[in-house]
Amino acid sequence: MSQPVTIHVVQAFDEMDGFPVAEEPIACQSAAQARAKAQALKHTKLGVIAWSRTSPNPDLGEWGPPVLLARFGAIPDDFEGTEP
Repeated sequence: MSQPVTIHVVQAFDEMDGFPVAEEPIACQSAAQARAKAQALKHTKLGVIAWSRTSPNPDLGEWGPPVLLARFGAIPDDFEGTEP
């Protein structure tokens, strides 16, 4: 059985033709690092969201709900159901 795993992700958005476009997600080593990265990006991006998610058994693909760490600017409505 696998050990529990927590992932920390920063997702930034830019604007293209008037619509928000997701950039490549950024994996972080800790929640604090994800918050700091989101804080740094908020000045140059349309929107930024940082979140964590924990899996009690990643081998089975079981993930708990996302935990919001930071949110700045415009985030698309359809991004609210954050996936790893």
